[in-house]
Amino acid sequence: MTAERYPPTLPAAWYRDPEIFERERRAIFARNWALVARVEQLAEPGQFVAETVAGYPVLVLRDEEGGLRGFHNVCRHRASPILEGAGRCEVLRCPYHGWTYGLDGALRKAPGFEAGADFDPAGFGLLPVRVAQWNGLVFACLDEAAPDLEAWLGDILAIARDYPPLAEMAFVEEETVEGAADWKTYSDNSAEGYHLPHIHKALNRAVDPHKTAIAPHENGHFVGFDVTYRDAHGASTGHGHWIYKFPGLLLHFSRESFNLERVLPLGPGRLRLVRWFWFPHAAAADTEACRSALASSTAVMREDLAICEAVQRNLEAGVYRAGVISAEREPGTAFFQRLVREALESEEWAAPWST
Repeated sequence: MTAERYPPTLPAAWYRDPEIFERERRAIFARNWALVARVEQLAEPGQFVAETVAGYPVLVLRDEEGGLRGFHNVCRHRASPILEGAGRCEVLRCPYHGWTYGLDGALRKAPGFEAGADFDPAGFGLLPVRVAQWNGLVFACLDEAAPDLEAWLGDILAIARDYPPLAEMAFVEEETVEGAADWKTYSDNSAEGYHLPHIHKALNRAVDPHKTAIAPHENGHFVGFDVTYRDAHGASTGHGHWIYKFPGLLLHFSRESFNLERVLPLGPGRLRLVRWFWFPHAAAADTEACRSALASSTAVMREDLAICEAVQRNLEAGVYRAGVISAEREPGTAFFQRLVREALESEEWAAPWST
């Protein structure tokens, strides 16, 4: 055996340690783009979505000129959130003390404060966050030095061009689930197909193993699953591409549907999964068929979450300290864990607003 064929796993302690989680927030999630909204949610001026990126509250909106803007959802007076959820507004008014900001983030009104030498409203605008959109999806990034969104997506751009764009599909449903598993436990699982015959028996029967390829992509830092589906007789029925994108985005492309899953860390050993589903307009009108497809997808997610929660319990029990990975059978997991190690060993990210 060699280290290259069977690299060691991440230490079990990394999946439960609060200090590691705080380092991951800064070194991984603050330095990568995060999906926060659908373009349709921000179609008109004043429409907004308030989200959280690994504990950092952010606000994305459409401004008066029709541009996308992002801000930290933190009032500059006493740190109250400005808005919650999603909706539409004409100005951004803090519910705590009434400080009011324009859709450009500039402070417009601060009751009890007069502009002068000791208070300059221009210095108290909302702190900006980078935003960009791709394929009907809106992303935010806290790191000004991170690559632009298209560079971050890398080879995903070319893969997506082989499938219908979301503008030609109908958004059907959102599903949110929370689980007792670390985001890395779930990502370890999402990056490999080794477990399919054992955990996903129905899905395994529907996928042709001889016409499926799993490969890590350096350009975009993701694991791609190039999949061919088959019927009960083994005949090919279609093609798809599953993607696990570091650090926490799953994309599932096919001609018949598109769905994605956001893996949101809530703390060491806890996560939230937010899943969005699209179908072609004609298919979306077939309610029964949509329900069946959604149920199948949800069953796979539940199977994944159940085994990840079981693994997490053992990671926290203290007997297992580390294991090994098969570079042949689990190349995606080896790739994911390498990215985690590299990020945590990199120079620590310094938030520009904290200096």
